[in-house]
Amino acid sequence: MKCILISIIYFVIIKDISYVLSIKQNDVLNHLGTRTPYRFRHNKDDSKIKYPHCKDTKIWMIVRHGTRLPSAKDIQGMNTTLKDIKLETLLQHKHGKGQLTQGQLKDLEEWTSTLDIEREKYLTLEGRDEMILLAERTQNRFPNAIKNKYNNKTFLFRYTATERAQQSARYFTNGLFEKKDAQDVIFLPATKVDPVLRFYKHCDRWQKQVKKNPDTYKEQILFGNSYEMNKTLESISKRLGLKRVLSLGEVNLMYKICGYETSWNKHQISPWCYAFDVESAMRLEYYHDLKHYWMDGYGHNLTYRQACLALKTMFKIFSDKPDPFAVFMFAHSGTLLKLLTHLQLYKPDSPLTGDAMDDTRPWKASLIDCFATNLAFVLFKCKDGDYVLTLHQERVIKLPMCEKELCPLTKLLEYFHDSIHNCDYTDMCSLDNDASK
Repeated sequence: MKCILISIIYFVIIKDISYVLSIKQNDVLNHLGTRTPYRFRHNKDDSKIKYPHCKDTKIWMIVRHGTRLPSAKDIQGMNTTLKDIKLETLLQHKHGKGQLTQGQLKDLEEWTSTLDIEREKYLTLEGRDEMILLAERTQNRFPNAIKNKYNNKTFLFRYTATERAQQSARYFTNGLFEKKDAQDVIFLPATKVDPVLRFYKHCDRWQKQVKKNPDTYKEQILFGNSYEMNKTLESISKRLGLKRVLSLGEVNLMYKICGYETSWNKHQISPWCYAFDVESAMRLEYYHDLKHYWMDGYGHNLTYRQACLALKTMFKIFSDKPDPFAVFMFAHSGTLLKLLTHLQLYKPDSPLTGDAMDDTRPWKASLIDCFATNLAFVLFKCKDGDYVLTLHQERVIKLPMCEKELCPLTKLLEYFHDSIHNCDYTDMCSLDNDASK
C-alpha cells in the first residue's frame, strides 16, 4: 500500500513538473497579448524592499482588473464559430489530415463552451486569486506604507463602474486585511464619467480624433492584409487539417480564446492554442500590438496627454498632505497603457507599421499589459529628502527621466510640471479644440 501511495505521489509530482516545463518551452504562451496570464509575468520575490537611510511611507498603485470572461461577441463566437471549426478539425483528422497530436485532438474533442453571455467580462476565479495574492505580496514589500490594519483615513480604494474592477478591488482588500476588516472597507463611489480612471471614455476630442478615426487602424489593417498574415492563415488552416483557409476573423477569435482560457485555468492550456506555432502566435500578437500602439500608446499625442489626470492624483498624495498613505485604484488596459506611455516607457525607436513586423519592439502587450498588470509609485522618506520608487508588474523599474531607480521627488515634480499644473480635462477634450475641423 505504501509503495502504491508513493507511486501515485511520484506520478502527480512528475505530471505537475512536466506541465510547468511545457509552459516554459511552449513559446506560444509568451505571445498572448493583453490576455496573457499574470502568473506568467509578475515578480514572485515578495521580500521587503529596503534602501539605506530610507523608509517607505506612502504608496499609490493603479491595477488593471484581474482575468475576466470574454465579451458577449466573443462568447457568441465560442458558441457558434469555434464549435463549427472544432467539428471540421476532428472530421478532417479522421481522414488523416492535419498536424495535431492524439492528445491535442482529445483535448479539442472534450472542449465545449457553456459561458453565459449575461456574464460577459465578469471577473473569473483566477482573477480573484490574482488580486488576493497581489495584495499580499505588495504588503510584504512595503509593510510600513501598507498597514495590515484597515483605517479609512489612511487607505483609499477606488474602482471604475464595472463588475470586473469592483470585484478586483474587493478581493484585493481581502488580501490586505483580516476578514472582519475587509468587510468594513469603504470604497469611493464609482461614477459613469470618471476623468481619473477612465478619462478616455468621455474625452470627446479623443473619441473623434483617435478611436473613431479610420487612420488609427490603417497600420493594423495593412498588416492584416499582408502576405505574412495570409501565409499565417494558410499555415493555421493546414495545421488543423481544414479544406479551406480560415478568415482572419476566425483565427483572431481562436487566438483570443486561447489567451482567455489559458489565463483563467492555471492547470490547463486552452486547446485553441494548439492551432498556433510560435511564428503564427507572434504575428497575431503584432496584429493586436499595432492597434494598441496607435490607439492607446504613442500614435497620438492626445492619447497619453489625458493620463495626466491619473498621474496628478499621485503627486497630490505624495505632497505634504498627511493622509491617505495607501491608494489603490482599479481600472483597465486602456488606462494602464496610456499611463505607461505618459511616463515614456516601452517606446519603440520608430512608430510601429503594418508593412513589416518589428520583432525587437519594447511595446509588446504580452509583456507590459497582461491581465492584472499594475503600476505602483512608492514614496520613500530618506535622510537627504523624498524619493519615489516605481514598480511595473511588481518589478522595480527606472523611469527614463531619472538617473536611478530611486528618483528624487523634486526631479519628478519638475519633469511633470505640465502634467500637474496644465491638466485641464475640459479644455483638452473639448471638440472646440479639434484640429481636424
